[in-house]
Amino acid sequence: MDVASAFILVGTIVIIGFLGSYFFKRTGIPDILILISLGALFGPVLNLVERESLVGVAPIFAALAIAIILFDGGLNLNLHMVIRESPRATILAFLGFFFSMIITAVFTFFVLGWGILQGLLLGAIIGGSSSAIVIPLANKINVSQKVSTLLSLESTFTDALCIVFVIAYLQFFTASPGESGFAIIARGIVSGFSIGIVIGFASGVLWLKVLSSFTDEPYEDILTLCIALLLYGLSEGAGGNGAITALIFGLVLGNGVKVSDSLYISHPIEASRIMKRFQSEISFIIRTFFFTYLGVILYFYDLRLILIGVFLSFILLLVRYGAVLLSTIKSPIIDIDKNMITVMLPRGLVNAVLFQLIVGYGVGGFEPFQDIVITVIISTVLICTFGAYLLKTRYYSNEKT
Repeated sequence: MDVASAFILVGTIVIIGFLGSYFFKRTGIPDILILISLGALFGPVLNLVERESLVGVAPIFAALAIAIILFDGGLNLNLHMVIRESPRATILAFLGFFFSMIITAVFTFFVLGWGILQGLLLGAIIGGSSSAIVIPLANKINVSQKVSTLLSLESTFTDALCIVFVIAYLQFFTASPGESGFAIIARGIVSGFSIGIVIGFASGVLWLKVLSSFTDEPYEDILTLCIALLLYGLSEGAGGNGAITALIFGLVLGNGVKVSDSLYISHPIEASRIMKRFQSEISFIIRTFFFTYLGVILYFYDLRLILIGVFLSFILLLVRYGAVLLSTIKSPIIDIDKNMITVMLPRGLVNAVLFQLIVGYGVGGFEPFQDIVITVIISTVLICTFGAYLLKTRYYSNEKT
């Protein structure tokens, strides 16, 4: 591909990504389907981009997408809301994630004959809803503030859970013979959370003090993003989880005044509206190219696995309904809100990124994951889209009566 064609291709992807995002805001139909279809058109259909030339960059692209998107998510979370206002979000996130992981392992054990750990790994990949879809969709369908907060926090928490558990399982599969499997997983989860949180929080507080000394500098936004990427790498090198570090680093910067007050730090400062907008735009670019990239490398190997992915998506819907019922006990949330929370299960960016992360670890035996993961992403997005549309109609009819 020559330079002119590459520029045309990049410009087309960004423009269609913008139009897809705008279409999402106007209609509530997630732009993921548009971007994946666009990538499939450029890749398998028209062969404008060679699939083999992109597969090798999957590990780096996946890590970059995780770091930037979770950093952006942390910047836009309200610390007070996270700690005090939505304890049910934490309960729903943990119940939904663990129920999904366990039912996936049981399903693959009996239907596909997989090992339990292999099934748990797949369950960890598809165990959480996508904050990149849920948060804007919750705002679009005009649910109550309580429900919107619950969904936003829950999807953000499950993003982190998916990442930590998948990396812990991968550490087990790549460990030296003779080590205790469950000890490796437990150690990976504990160290991933603890080291990631400590590095992210300490670095966030330190960077707040640095920012306070050179406010309004022209390049502080891009410098902050580079610091987030640097911390991601340092955390991974120290045995922690870079994704958790990026999330906590963003959370501290986005709530700098509250953090500074609690630590009695003078001259409090936090991420400005301009910085948040800049990071949001970078996140938009990354997610646009990642889902297009996913479409380019899209290749289904087994129709049976596609059907299993569709069936598994509806099992995840039933499991989520149970998690919603348990997490909303003695809650004033009305039944229609419970139904809306239930259908908000779309898998998306983090789930796709984590599958690509497996490629980077060079672990064999996980080839069937691609068909199932991509099918689950597409199926759950469709379930969420149509379910939210039908329930939104019921909202309007109830308001008129």
